Amino acid sequence: MSAIPYRPDIQGLRAVAVLAVVLFHANPAWLQGGFVGVDVFLVISGFLIVGILLRRKEQPGYRLAGTLGYFYGSRFKRIAPAYFAMLAVVSLLAAVLLLPQDLATYTNSLRQAAWFNSNSYYAGFGDYFAPASHEQPLLHTWSLAVEIQFYLLVPLLVLSVPARALKWLLGALLVGLTALAEYRLRVLGIQQAIYYSLYARLPEFFAGGLVAACTYGHGGGRRPWLGTLGLVLVLAAAAAQPRLGHFPGLPALWPAAGAALVLLQPAQGVARLLLANRPMVWVGELSYSLYLWHWPVLALLRYYTGVEVLDVSFSLLFAVLTLLLAALSYYWIESPLRAHRTRTRQALGYGVLALAMLGASQSMAKVNQALSPAPLPIEYQRYADPATICHGQIVDDCLKGDLNSDKEVLVLGDSHAAMLNLFFDQLGKELGFKARIITASSCVTIPGFDYQRIAEWAHEACLKQIEQAQQALNKSPIVFIAASWNWQLESTAFQQALEHFLQQQDKVGKKIYLMPQEPLLARNPLRALRFAQLGLPTNIVVNPQYQQANRWLAQCVQRHANALLLDFGNTKVFAQAPFGAGQLLYFDEHHLNEVGARAYAQTARATFAKVLR
Repeated sequence: MSAIPYRPDIQGLRAVAVLAVVLFHANPAWLQGGFVGVDVFLVISGFLIVGILLRRKEQPGYRLAGTLGYFYGSRFKRIAPAYFAMLAVVSLLAAVLLLPQDLATYTNSLRQAAWFNSNSYYAGFGDYFAPASHEQPLLHTWSLAVEIQFYLLVPLLVLSVPARALKWLLGALLVGLTALAEYRLRVLGIQQAIYYSLYARLPEFFAGGLVAACTYGHGGGRRPWLGTLGLVLVLAAAAAQPRLGHFPGLPALWPAAGAALVLLQPAQGVARLLLANRPMVWVGELSYSLYLWHWPVLALLRYYTGVEVLDVSFSLLFAVLTLLLAALSYYWIESPLRAHRTRTRQALGYGVLALAMLGASQSMAKVNQALSPAPLPIEYQRYADPATICHGQIVDDCLKGDLNSDKEVLVLGDSHAAMLNLFFDQLGKELGFKARIITASSCVTIPGFDYQRIAEWAHEACLKQIEQAQQALNKSPIVFIAASWNWQLESTAFQQALEHFLQQQDKVGKKIYLMPQEPLLARNPLRALRFAQLGLPTNIVVNPQYQQANRWLAQCVQRHANALLLDFGNTKVFAQAPFGAGQLLYFDEHHLNEVGARAYAQTARATFAKVLR
């Protein structure tokens, strides 16, 4: 769409936006608010799209059907070729690298990405044992889904509303939708769903559209300092944004206002020097391809290394691969298929692209299966049967062990307690007791647990399990608590909740036994086995963070008369973690599998015999 005069400063603003996003994604410590680059992109998009539609509307011989056809055709050529090429390549890489269960999660995201519905998918996404969000190769497609959904709405709005009224309507929608997002974020506490929602991002589009509507036909005046001020606001937002609280809502208006000021008129003075120089313009031209490729490269490298922040060597590899793939995408796919003068080549290119996408989607499962080691028995791939344990739900009476025994204990905690279902079942049968085990994902099921910090999808189950645990507390004289202590103890609120819980149990004379945290691994062992099968270097070492958590627990129990941190003789079963007696004991970095839970029970038997006699 060449109806709007070319402005190199807009390319420079795109460069600022994409560099901010890439820096933030690579390492949030480098630019903590770099995610606002996405919002800058949305403002630019709103400005360009509304401006283009206004110009088409004023052309002689204007027809709605023709304008819509032109608009959607040009948008398709702008977005689709590089996007679907990225999906095809990443799908093949995912089929090679990902574990079968992780590929299933990826396939679900691919289906949504192919229909530009990623924002809705990730708004409700919640799977504790899926790869972490920073390992999801298509997570970044949510913003493109939002943009496509905006394209479906905006032509009808711009083309059906008189030009004079349009700016007032855009302004009203901007204010109203920002207020709605702010209310749902601040008052209702809905964060994940709002972050990915279309209506919470529409204000950024409308901010750009408002600039286009207000300046259409007469420009934005001659105030050179506005562009400089706008650039300062964008950069300041990227530096300060996390300190402003939940996002988007009101905080999103800061970078949106900065971008809008830059767009108000062609940049002059300092802003022009910073934005319209050749290097920034070139990065701006590559910005779409850079955005498309940087995240999948980063996510797959993180999946392989097992760390969120890459070391120097992998960071350099990330930078080189991203720039190379972006350049190839821009010069070989994005530009050629967008040009008007090569229709025959365009048709051929679209055909090849369609075949590549179809071939990748149809061959993923076969490629993955061919490169996967022989599947391990089920007891190596889980810590317990999820259908028979009270993890996030109540199943029957939640009892394990010797069900005929009169001696009952209560086990509370997160998935690290759920992991011990077989542990307590085996010990209970051997030592003559039964254990009622009530757990939830990421949630230590004690009264006062600060559930607000865990994923939203886990809130309801957490609160319900805490309620069930509170009822069971009155019936059990002995309580065991197990958790992912190294993660939970990062929260000061949780530390206070645990201390308060132990104080309350001291008052009623109830014995509380804290289970120590098992050794953590620096790498997922199942992934390591797969990478070894592929001939990639792997090295599984123990992460010493768990020792620091256990030291905190040891100090904590000293402050409470009826609390004790159990000691299982240095847990020698984990001396060769993740293996023991020639068997794999773990199924990820910090959860034991069923084999490991049983081996752990044998190590703990003597201690439990003393505790329960």
